[in-house]
This record gives sequence, structure tokens and C-alpha cells, in this order.
Amino acid sequence: MKVLIVDDEPLEREVLMDIAKKSDLGIVECIEAENGADAVETINKGCIDIVVMDIRMPVMDGITAAKLMKQDFPSLKIVFLTAYNEFDYALQTIKIGVEDFLLKPVRPEEFIQTLEKVTTNLETDSVDRKLPPQSNSMVDSVIEYIDEHLEDKLTLQQLADYVYLHPQYLSRLFKQEKGITITEFITMKRIEKAKSLLISTQESITDISEKCGFTDLNYFSRVFSKIEGISPKKYRQYEQTLRKEKKNQHYFNRIM
Repeated sequence: MKVLIVDDEPLEREVLMDIAKKSDLGIVECIEAENGADAVETINKGCIDIVVMDIRMPVMDGITAAKLMKQDFPSLKIVFLTAYNEFDYALQTIKIGVEDFLLKPVRPEEFIQTLEKVTTNLETDSVDRKLPPQSNSMVDSVIEYIDEHLEDKLTLQQLADYVYLHPQYLSRLFKQEKGITITEFITMKRIEKAKSLLISTQESITDISEKCGFTDLNYFSRVFSKIEGISPKKYRQYEQTLRKEKKNQHYFNRIM
């Protein structure tokens, strides 16, 4: 079992890591991060089972980091630490789906009890690092399903149910085989489809965005521009101009 301790206070991290390491909970590795951004990067690089994270941190706060983590790893166990005993923070953590909410300074026995509870809830199959023999066929099945349902709302849970896998396990399996997350793959496929429709049809950009699974036109334009470097409208204009030039060049070559 791997635990990630996230806090902008070095002493706080040191104390919590020491408590976790000295426990008999089967913690194989205890890693640290000093802010939410570093924590998200760490989660994406390796297999972490439990995240113990402060809420208020520079660069990226804990709640923002937790939301990003939960997008690709819904079953990740998160425990929040905060010195601010405010109801709205607790409410936000509940909506995100965290395991517990502890107030600083955390008593060692309270921290151990929380880790014990979270450890009990961990499903052993979701942290299995070995790929099953049929892993390729599972990932291929997921990709085929994605291709056929690009205009629908696709969730990790939905895809996991389709191949009878735990969501967190499927997420890790997919990234290990394809090198990108499921979310990134879906976005890439949707943009590919959008490009094809922009070139081959005269449909409005709004209709195309909806056919590619984007419910918000502005969001579609931002994502498209980020990936392709130009807006959907300019992409269509550029491709149309390029095709006309090729057609004219072909005609010129024939008459010459």
C-alpha cells in the first residue's frame, strides 16, 4: 500500500509520514508532495492508494487537486487535513467523495484510526499491479465502445462496467497500455471526429461539437484550439482553402 502525504508545511509532512511509517498497516511506501499540483503529477505517474492532503496550499489547493484526481481515479482514497473548521470546506469534501476530514493538529491515534478505516475499505483487486492476460482485449473493447459513443456522455464508471473491471484498475490498465489517460484519449478521439466533420460537411460548428460529445460550444472551441493551435472556424477555412489550391494545381497540371 502506498500513501501520499500532501502539505505545504515540511514539519507537518515529516510528522505524518513518521506516524504512517511506524504503523503496522502494511504501508509499503510513503511519499510526500508540497502542494496540490505536485500531488496530481505524482498520482498520474504512479500507483497511489491513499492521499492525505491539506486543503489550503499555494500553487493548487487540496480541493482542486482532489477533483482532478477523482476524474481519472474515482476510487482513490483521500483524507483531508485542515486547520480551518468551516462547514463549507467539509461540505465540498463530501461532494468530492473523500474518505474523511481531519482538523489540525491531528492526534497520532486519530490519524492511525483514519488510516485503518481507509485501509479496510480498499479493494485488493483495485491495487493489483499485474496485467491480466486478456488486458489487450479489454482495452480494445473500451476503445471500440468509446468510438461508437463519442457523442454520448462517457464516464470512467460506465466504461469499467462495460468490461467488468474496477474503475481505478481500468484507468491504470489503460494508461499503462496507451500511455495516456482515458479522459485524454476520449478528448483526442472527439477532436479527430470534429476535424473530419469540419472538412467533409457543411454542418454548423455547434452541431459538430454536439455530435462529438461537447455540450458547451465555448468549451469545445477552447479544447480544439488548445490541441490544434487554431479555432474550429479557422481550421475549416484553412482546410477549404488548401483543398481549393490542390484542386487548382491539379487542373493547372492537366492543361499544361
